Amino acid sequence: MTAAAASIPASAYFALALLASANLLNYLDRFVVSILAEAIKADLRLDDAQLGFLLGTAFAIFYSIVGVAMGGISDRLSRKKVMAFGLALWSGMTALGGAAPNFMTLAAARIGVGVGEAAANPCSHSLLADVFPPKNRALALGVYLAGTFLGGALAMAVGGYFLEHWSTSMCTAVPIAGACDLAAWKAALFAVGIPGFPLALLLLTIREPARNSGKAQQSTGVIVREFSAALPPFTLITVAREGGPQALGRNLVILAAISFAAVLLVAWTGDYAQWIAFGVGAYVVVTWGQIQSLRDRPLFALTFGDRTFLYAMAATALIACVGGAINVWAAPFAMRTHALSPSELGLRLGVIHTVGAVIGVIAGGWLSDKWKQRDRRAPLGMAAISICGTLPSVLVMLLVVEVDLFLIAYASVSVFGAMWSGATAALVQDLVLPRMRGSAAACYSLIAIVVASGTGPYWAGKVSAVTGSLTAGMLSLLILAPIALVFLWLAAKRLPQETPEARLALAAAAGEPAPTE
Repeated sequence: MTAAAASIPASAYFALALLASANLLNYLDRFVVSILAEAIKADLRLDDAQLGFLLGTAFAIFYSIVGVAMGGISDRLSRKKVMAFGLALWSGMTALGGAAPNFMTLAAARIGVGVGEAAANPCSHSLLADVFPPKNRALALGVYLAGTFLGGALAMAVGGYFLEHWSTSMCTAVPIAGACDLAAWKAALFAVGIPGFPLALLLLTIREPARNSGKAQQSTGVIVREFSAALPPFTLITVAREGGPQALGRNLVILAAISFAAVLLVAWTGDYAQWIAFGVGAYVVVTWGQIQSLRDRPLFALTFGDRTFLYAMAATALIACVGGAINVWAAPFAMRTHALSPSELGLRLGVIHTVGAVIGVIAGGWLSDKWKQRDRRAPLGMAAISICGTLPSVLVMLLVVEVDLFLIAYASVSVFGAMWSGATAALVQDLVLPRMRGSAAACYSLIAIVVASGTGPYWAGKVSAVTGSLTAGMLSLLILAPIALVFLWLAAKRLPQETPEARLALAAAAGEPAPTE
């Protein structure tokens, strides 16, 4: 064991294990609807555009609203308590989705899942950045993010098994009257939601590092303050209070522009729920940036006001949009294209995605840590390798007719598609001061989630609904890859100068007080 490894306390590894497990449930509950999608579509009589809304937008938009608040809350309150509450909430809303009789009620349940899951990344990233030193941070976050892929893979296996076996054998073992009358997809949602409750209790046992983040009795004030910066129409009051009439006027112009764009998109596509929800999410994220420019100028200077940060986050969002949409539509695509039963398909996709993505995320984090010792641009280079390796893999996956070649290509997509996440998560933490880690993680997640989940699954579904080809819908996402590479290049040009001293000086110029001894 190295000296660096020996200096890390056992409590850090315990926290990592629990948080990675929570992240597994996070993505299990989020992505189980992917393998269940065809059954949901048939049962609720949906088209692919509505299905895309359920697979992404319904979750993403309210995730963004609550995630805005969670960034500040996680920087000021007990992260383990906030995380435990979020886990219990998203688990309960996942289970409630099993009672949904129609599109709107299932959408409401998925919105609830997004609300709960908004606590996960800000709290977890911030905690792990505190308990692991910088030289081990990308690897620790890579292990945490491995739960992302394990959860997504488990969602495939569990959902597929329920689809095939619930009505024939599983329901008879459940000692509840009428269990066999329940649709398999509804039973699956009940089953994956329940394990979150005991894990939420275990999260409360994490040893959390002390921070200078305010007194405990200020908890209610912190929550009200942060949600007033995130939840319309209270955002208008907050902007006016923080910046006066001039700031309020700018915010109303932003609101009018986003509303106008949403109206045009609704008129063009006919999809009211999609573009109203996306408009709300976009307004909330932009308004949060404006409020930070008024309330916490050093935080704004290192995030929304900094081109290096924004270029890196734009690239991340586009990479996530491609990879995320491909992943959520992979199971419906395979069901329509290849002759595999749901159980067999779910198990194969689950195992392949688990092995491939875990290899990708951990290898990406480890290689980025090593590479970064010689070149600060390593996280961006890892992201470029990720998207360049993903593109040909996706093309093969969607265009081959042999199922074995499809599965091999899907394995390649899983490896390359995961390599960027741990590296860029660590980069976000490197670009901000310790007191800003939760807010920075929230910003990182929000930009990626709003762009990726808020548009990617819907985009592919809409193109599929219009053209009658899910292949065309998924292929159309690849146009985003070269745009992501341009943003990576722009960020990489600036990153060598972004030393810790330079970032501290930038924050100090924006009003950050000098650290006290």
